[in-house]
Formats: sequence, structure tokens, C-alpha cells
Amino acid sequence: MFQFSYKLKVAERVKATCVRHPRYNPERDGRNGIKGGCSTCYSLYDLHQARLMLDSAHREFLRKAIPWTRRDQAQRKPLPPNPSDMPM
Repeated sequence: MFQFSYKLKVAERVKATCVRHPRYNPERDGRNGIKGGCSTCYSLYDLHQARLMLDSAHREFLRKAIPWTRRDQAQRKPLPPNPSDMPM
């Protein structure tokens, strides 16, 4: 039997702007919005694309893995006997 478990947590927050082009937004402007071949803007664009690919890969993994997963039900402990029901 094959068992695989994973836990993914991405908790990085990046807040960056280009010093020369502070209004460049890779989400809105894309690759065509980069002016003058600025290396910082290209890095911001590459970072944005990497995040999109990571999110896409995670969604694809979940789409393929969810049909094979099963959640273990918590085992219930039997209730302790009621003292009034016990024979004397």
C-alpha cells in the first residue's frame, strides 16, 4: 500500500517596487509594460509568474489527489455507563 501525506503552506508576502519605475505592476502591465529593459521590473515579472505557476500546480495536484483521499473519521470512545442503569 502506498501512503503519501503532504502539507503545503506558503506564507511569504512580497511587497516590492522598482526604484526607477514605481508604478510598474506585473499583474496589470505584464511583460509589455516593462520600459527600457529594466532588470528589476523583469525580476518582478518573473516573481509574479512563478507565483502563478505555483498556484496552478497546487490546484492541479489537488484536482488529481482529492478523489484518492479519504478522511479518517475520529473514533468515538464508548460512553461511560450511566450509574443509574447499573444493577446493584
